[in-house]
Amino acid sequence: MARTCCPQYTIRLDAFNFKSNKKQKQVVNRFNRYLEQGIKPGEQMVVEGQKESGKRGKGKAGKGKANGSSRDVVSEVHAFEIGYGREGDAIHRFETKIVPAKATEEVFKMYKTYQISVHHDKPEDVTMRGFDRFLCSGPLIVTPIKYEDEEAGRKGVQEGRLPENYGPYHLLYKVDGELIAISVLDITPLGLSSVYCIWNPDWAWASLGKLTALYEVSLARWLGAAGAGKEFGDTGVKWVYMGYWVPDCQKMKYKSEYAPSYLLDPGTNVFHELTPDLETYLVNHPRGYFPFKDIEAAVKKSQTKKPDAPSVPKSPIIVASNKIGPEGDQDSDEEGEPGHLPTPPPPGFANPAAISEKDVDEVLVLLSLRKGYFAEKQLFQISELEFIDRDYVRETIRQMLAAVGKAWIANEHDRVAGAAAEKGILFLG
Repeated sequence: MARTCCPQYTIRLDAFNFKSNKKQKQVVNRFNRYLEQGIKPGEQMVVEGQKESGKRGKGKAGKGKANGSSRDVVSEVHAFEIGYGREGDAIHRFETKIVPAKATEEVFKMYKTYQISVHHDKPEDVTMRGFDRFLCSGPLIVTPIKYEDEEAGRKGVQEGRLPENYGPYHLLYKVDGELIAISVLDITPLGLSSVYCIWNPDWAWASLGKLTALYEVSLARWLGAAGAGKEFGDTGVKWVYMGYWVPDCQKMKYKSEYAPSYLLDPGTNVFHELTPDLETYLVNHPRGYFPFKDIEAAVKKSQTKKPDAPSVPKSPIIVASNKIGPEGDQDSDEEGEPGHLPTPPPPGFANPAAISEKDVDEVLVLLSLRKGYFAEKQLFQISELEFIDRDYVRETIRQMLAAVGKAWIANEHDRVAGAAAEKGILFLG
């Protein structure tokens, strides 16, 4: 994180304490109005202008009431959904269903349309096989969910509202039988991981990305209320993991609008609430690593300072942000000293200190793809090679082994056993 040009922070949302904002309420109002009355945003003004002329004051009061802070927007997303009591009042039939992730023709067709229209992928690059690998197959082990509330769990599974197992799922959204959106999810004992959202470009007016996010919050609440994950801890399912929050990318930064959210400090592996102060600091300092607790302490200190007190020097955290490259030049492309992984290492990383010198020595390196270039020998051990900056190369390889896992990188033992081709090989050609 200290060396990257584009820091990415793991972000999660507390589903049970979620507080909606004005934009999210408007999205729900817009979608429910369409289901109930068949009115889209562009048509609303015409219809209301005919029906409500001369009644502006009344309309304004009603709108203020509808957007009040006491509303439970997460519940309102189900207002006209099949099976929730008010579907008879709606013009359009709306339904959702959670199913195990599978590359069917229906979902792939939606995915291909979305990738081409929204992300401008070439049609020939969007394949069923690629879709299956990207959003259907995965490393998660399918394990039965033991719902503490067995009756609620059983009923939810039968109705297609709750998953039967932990693992990858697709949450399907349909209007009048037409698939309009898909939430790609991983269900785990501690929370719901939002992997991807696919929606029909013809429904862009409905802001389905925001709407499906609210459904995911609702699903996490249902899972937690039914006691999913309680066998792994007291809290059970309570979080919605929203992927990464990127401070200088608007397409990723919007996730902070879902509150209360928490960012993982990559240096301590501790989650901190994403407060406006923390967000402002990270946005204004997009490069480098800053311990969140130090940022919070610096902000608190600045807020308690008396107005007439003399200005104090910048905190060490802020000063450090101006020393990214050599001689403090943030734009320099020169290679500096190898950075060090934070202690403790980030989630999923091994401790570099546990990587021995022998482990580094035995890593296999491919120097050329041309057979016979080095007298028929293509793979060399690190210990057999000489480098201008030996310490830099070895430290970089040590960090790579810590990040990837040394079991996945070919070494001399793998070559002797004939298994080198089944693992990753370092290429320096």
